[in-house]
Amino acid sequence: KNFNLNKITLDLTKELNLGAEIIKEDHFKRLESGLGVKGALTPSEKVGGKTLVRTGKMRNLVIEKATKQNQEAEIHPGRIEKYKNSNVTMSDVGGFHQSGEGNLPVREWFGVTTKAEKRIMKMVELEIERQIKRA
Repeated sequence: KNFNLNKITLDLTKELNLGAEIIKEDHFKRLESGLGVKGALTPSEKVGGKTLVRTGKMRNLVIEKATKQNQEAEIHPGRIEKYKNSNVTMSDVGGFHQSGEGNLPVREWFGVTTKAEKRIMKMVELEIERQIKRA
């Protein structure tokens, strides 16, 4: 069979943006249920018995969508709004929690679950297969 590789665009903008939405939804539902990426959150990963609820910013993530020119979707808790009259953004705070900066214990709050990863990978694989069949 002859292939015309010029027919393969590998524009995965749609899949990247849908993948970001899957991760965002999975993240919110997971935290609502008191679950971390790897299972139940420990008491040190919760504040007042609830998971990251002081402002809700760590649950309600922002998506910067992929474009044809930039095939990358970014998911974060916010890079514009500053935290408590400082120069620290919610993304900075998320990083502090994730890695345990200073005296703050590690509170791994963000990641991609196996379930979300499988959904995204299947979607990307189907699109690549579709494009190859068209070539």
